[in-house]
Amino acid sequence: MKIGWKSVAWSAVALLVLLSIPTSLIVITLFLLMAPLVILYTMLKPLSFVAHVACIGIAAFALMGSYSLASLVFGLFFLIPAAVMGHLYKRRMPARTVVTVAMVVLLVQLLVELAIFSVQYDLNLSSELASLIEESLKQLQTDTLMPADWAAETSVTLGDAITKMLPVLLLLTSFMMAVVTHVLARRGLALMGIVIPGMTAMKNWMLPRSLVFYYLIALVLSYTISPESTGFWSTVTANAVPLLKFAFTIQAIAFFFFLADAKNWNKAVPVIIAIPLLIFPPFYLIGLLDTAFPIRKNFEKKG
Repeated sequence: MKIGWKSVAWSAVALLVLLSIPTSLIVITLFLLMAPLVILYTMLKPLSFVAHVACIGIAAFALMGSYSLASLVFGLFFLIPAAVMGHLYKRRMPARTVVTVAMVVLLVQLLVELAIFSVQYDLNLSSELASLIEESLKQLQTDTLMPADWAAETSVTLGDAITKMLPVLLLLTSFMMAVVTHVLARRGLALMGIVIPGMTAMKNWMLPRSLVFYYLIALVLSYTISPESTGFWSTVTANAVPLLKFAFTIQAIAFFFFLADAKNWNKAVPVIIAIPLLIFPPFYLIGLLDTAFPIRKNFEKKG
């Protein structure tokens, strides 16, 4: 198959993903949307890429009717980080650099979009979230399972908590989108004989030891600051603690990939172990210990 047909095929994939936005699959779609665009940018010259994207946009507008505007807005939003990733792939940048830059671009875009919506529509995110949560909780209150005013008070508390943790939620979302896009784009390009650098093997992942000290500082601050506080340090600790716990959870998964390699376990074993590590929060302590102490050397000696 010639390169022209390959680009048309990936354009069709991008169009299909774009068409699935106004469906119940939107959560999955948002994580898949960048991959075909990254592949197109990597395999085409800039002008050819623009032409393909224009054709995708025109086709989506013609096929989606009243939903076309929303889908095109999402498409344009992800077009920028997709082009950035494709450009970095062309320059043969390391996978870690590509993922990091893409994550930062996505995070900045999300923050800018949130700021625009807040200003343009006078949006109070905490109040809006509280209203949505209250509607869901009122059912429990009407069923006499909870005391009066419980729904209103709880919804306000949850709304404030989610708003306070919004930075870490946006950061994790940006990170996951960048990683998923890298994995899918690398596989897609490999099918066409285009090899791009991959991520470091997970068994070799290791966080900087300094993160342990940052975590301890954030943890101490979280116990000394009142939960009702809305100040700067309260927001910092509310985001830093769960973010670092997530990082240590990933480190714990990396540790078991290392252990599986050292002990010659079946390759499926660390993948299976990763499931409870992600589900049960206390297991992050394994990753914290792996980061803080050279425990891998002991297993290497025994292996």
